[in-house]
Amino acid sequence: MEIRLTYMSSLQEESTDHPLEIKVEDESNLTFPKRVSTLKISLLNHSSELLKSIYLTPPSYLRDEKQVLGLVKGLQVIWGGGNPKGCYIMLPGDRDVLKPKERGVAYFLLYYPYRASGSIKLPLEIYVNNLYVGTFNVDITLHADVRGFIYRPRYCPRLNNGMLELVKKILRDQGIPDVEIYVWKTLFMPKVQIILDGVEIATIVGDVGSGFRHFSKIRLHRDIFIGYAPDPITKDKRWYWVVRVWFFWLDKSIFDEVPDAERVELWINPDTNKVDWLVTDKHWREVAYRGPVDNAKVKIEGGSRTYMPLRSYHPPVVTNMPRVCVSEDSRDPRVSARTIYIT
Repeated sequence: MEIRLTYMSSLQEESTDHPLEIKVEDESNLTFPKRVSTLKISLLNHSSELLKSIYLTPPSYLRDEKQVLGLVKGLQVIWGGGNPKGCYIMLPGDRDVLKPKERGVAYFLLYYPYRASGSIKLPLEIYVNNLYVGTFNVDITLHADVRGFIYRPRYCPRLNNGMLELVKKILRDQGIPDVEIYVWKTLFMPKVQIILDGVEIATIVGDVGSGFRHFSKIRLHRDIFIGYAPDPITKDKRWYWVVRVWFFWLDKSIFDEVPDAERVELWINPDTNKVDWLVTDKHWREVAYRGPVDNAKVKIEGGSRTYMPLRSYHPPVVTNMPRVCVSEDSRDPRVSARTIYIT
């Protein structure tokens, strides 16, 4: 899927020196109902000039009034980075300029709450220098089938169809474990418990609400997948239950980086029920922690960046597992931003 757009100057005169080539990466316009998935879009500057402050956004008439997200025929369109206008094209070093022949990446999160198959046309407006230059229509395909259990990496979301027969066999022989999430709104520190088949596998505390240490308006979502990865001790490849929990900050607050989304991803060994791996993110990089542990302890830190001193942002940090790998910056389209390589 590809489109050429032409940059419009402030005088609204067409300038063929400023084309953008836009396409969907990793076949990420495929999504599954009741699961959060990544839509990955790349933009190439075909011009001979610098293009600044590029962002993509659902049109205003498709925006939710109470939350910073798009809403298209029930499909929720979410982005991070703390920019209410839309998903900004940033490169490593927080650079917001695309040089000639340089490519940038935009990541959206998609969630469709109904069990159905079909297609939805998602329009995304493109802005350069805060000027509207055109609309890129993405054909989102919805499939309600067993492929929704195949693990897809956050920043490389291509579906590995080679795992389909393994996934079918596991689901047929073992069924799907029961995953429950409990949110405790305590006075001093909110707490989230993740339970797998009646056993607590993770405890998450910290800035899990909307606003700095605020414990109201918590919005989260959980998915369960089957992944294939190395054992942390033997290094032999094996399959895991992967419980992915999303935290969303979508309600406007003076103390929040809104919109924002963070994941905590637990890789549970089905033979031991221990958490062998935990994967999360920090400023566009994937971070992996190694177990095994019975109960992963995670703290979502409420902090502020130097250029955003009054806003709280939300990096999850694991306190009882060693950090073993940090990926390259996912905003660099030349790299594969992954820490655990699934075959």
